[in-house]
Amino acid sequence: MFNNLQKVLRNEFSLLTKVFFSIFFIHYGSVIFLGEINSINKITFGLYVLFIFYILLKHFFDSKLQISNTLLQLIIWSSITFILYSFFLNKIQINFGWFIGDFLVLYSIIFSMLLGHFVYPSIFSEDTFEKIMIFLFVILILDFIYSISFAEEAKIRSISRLIIVPSFFIFKFFKTRIKKYLYLTIACFLMSIISNMRYAFVIMILMIIFYSIFFYKSKIFNFINLKNSIAFIFSSLVLLFILYENNILQLWSFYYLFAPAFQGELGIVNVFLGRIYEVQDAYNQYLTNFNLGSLFFGNGFGASYQPNEFMRFFVKDFSSEGAIYENLRRHIIHFGPARFFFRYGSIGLLLIMYIFYKNILMLYKIFKKNSFDVDLFFSLTLFLYLLRFFLQPIFNDIMILFCLTGFFIFIKTQNVKVEGA
Repeated sequence: MFNNLQKVLRNEFSLLTKVFFSIFFIHYGSVIFLGEINSINKITFGLYVLFIFYILLKHFFDSKLQISNTLLQLIIWSSITFILYSFFLNKIQINFGWFIGDFLVLYSIIFSMLLGHFVYPSIFSEDTFEKIMIFLFVILILDFIYSISFAEEAKIRSISRLIIVPSFFIFKFFKTRIKKYLYLTIACFLMSIISNMRYAFVIMILMIIFYSIFFYKSKIFNFINLKNSIAFIFSSLVLLFILYENNILQLWSFYYLFAPAFQGELGIVNVFLGRIYEVQDAYNQYLTNFNLGSLFFGNGFGASYQPNEFMRFFVKDFSSEGAIYENLRRHIIHFGPARFFFRYGSIGLLLIMYIFYKNILMLYKIFKKNSFDVDLFFSLTLFLYLLRFFLQPIFNDIMILFCLTGFFIFIKTQNVKVEGA
């Protein structure tokens, strides 16, 4: 494993691959010491977008790919129109950090898809890709050690963004049966439990279930029956009871998410109500600023809203430093479809629908053909990332963009026909 890591530090990769490694190292290394969202990884996110844009431009110039003047002018003028529309609609309450961030998010998705369709960066070759997974696994280990040793609470903040790592290990174990991938998977699983990260734990359970369905679908479907289902539910309830009686369950963040609901308190309902009020406030702002351009561009880059309903009920529980601007404008909307329509209108919503469509149809094609290769890994990992889209922002991190590029590469290179492509 560490021999692979040493190769990263030596001159065995192309310059572009080294830049990828450097951005990943700075981006996720900063999470260890500065928290999940910090100024360093905001900068590296912007650098990553510029970097993949540079690769695209270089490819177009080197390959002398012909683009019609009509298409080129449409792209340029629609982009200029979107930027100017966003600026003039939000100029009174404009926050340039939000404006630039929203701009980068939309174009990072487009650039990542185009990069996968037109270019095959060497970092996606099988040998190099495994090395980068080991490299990222080492960052997870360092994050774990630091949080256990120095942080107030042991939480691996980077693991929710790096679910691609355990996904790769699980995929490789099911495909090759090599034990080292099993040990690496167990290590990721234990870190998610010990660090009390409920999202990482749930995602790893889903990974194992989904990969098992693909690799062992006949056995899985034969196993699922009424008798086995009752036995599984009963065993789970007994295990939860034992953990609860021994005060082990109370140490886990899951307990405090669900337990209050059984004690007459809101508990997890608080979380969903907060999301609903965000959408309601954003919708009211959308109606206030509604114009013809709203259908196509929403409220534009940097769009914010007055958190009236949200403030009345949940400001103490849900506001965080930097989330609400000094003039009581709020930017974040956790529910993904509402967030994209509010900021990018039908353009953003159709873009996300297209990605979901491609992803689900690709998984269906792979399931039907019963031949599992790297296309399964990228498709399933992207699907697990996209599940989070409904709960919180995900496209402000470079790893889902990296996964999106890999997905579109292997749609093309594996020659899997997707209807509507």
